[in-house]
Amino acid sequence: MSAGDAKKAEGNEFYKAGDYAKAVDCYTEAIALDDTNHVYYSNRSMAHFAAGNYEAAAADGRQCVTLNPKFLKGYHRAGNALMHLDGSANLKDGVALVEKGLMHFPDNEDLQHLLAQVRGRYTEVEAARKAGLQGPEKLKEEGNELFKAADFERAIPKYTAALKAVTDKTSDLACSIMNNRAACNQQLSNFSAVIDDTTAVLEVQPNNVKALIRRALALEAKERYRIALADIRKVLAIDPTIDIANRAQHRLGAAVRTLKAQKGS
Repeated sequence: MSAGDAKKAEGNEFYKAGDYAKAVDCYTEAIALDDTNHVYYSNRSMAHFAAGNYEAAAADGRQCVTLNPKFLKGYHRAGNALMHLDGSANLKDGVALVEKGLMHFPDNEDLQHLLAQVRGRYTEVEAARKAGLQGPEKLKEEGNELFKAADFERAIPKYTAALKAVTDKTSDLACSIMNNRAACNQQLSNFSAVIDDTTAVLEVQPNNVKALIRRALALEAKERYRIALADIRKVLAIDPTIDIANRAQHRLGAAVRTLKAQKGS
């Protein structure tokens, strides 16, 4: 038995005895010995959940299925934990995670039942959230619904009205509204409007990845390749795994090189 498995076994005994804190400690020691073992994360998630620490349970459940996407228990651990957390965002994540699990285990009745539970809870919480919205938040939500329906031309006035209703134009809410309006204009190829809104966002939130990507793509469409490439490089410095940014960097790099060659000829 490996040292990690020995710590896991010790943690299992504490768990059976109802001493969840000590169980967590043992599983944590096991992870320190081998942080690639998905079972250790699964067991620690189980102990966190039993102790009522749902946020930690969800995090460990997620890590478990990241390490092994075909480990059924991990989806149950994370999904159940997310269902116990406040906020529709956590429930939305729970739905997506359990749906991913069902891609691997489409006939698992327990996972199907969990999905129905999480979806039901999400629908309930989301309805209550929307019912409580007022002023700019309500207008923004109406714009979001139109965006989801691909009705971009009607969504833009909703976002504009929402922005007008926001007192502080540098607030997170204002930036989110401008980013969403930029997304609509991007769909409609209104690239100058995209650049205006995303630039306003970036003046307040210089590392806003969505705004950087949207502005870069709009600048690319207007053949302003060097400035677009600078935005994309900033995105990749923040997160080098973003696929759309990596692909844009290749295109823009090639475009910049072509321009240099043309000037040199």
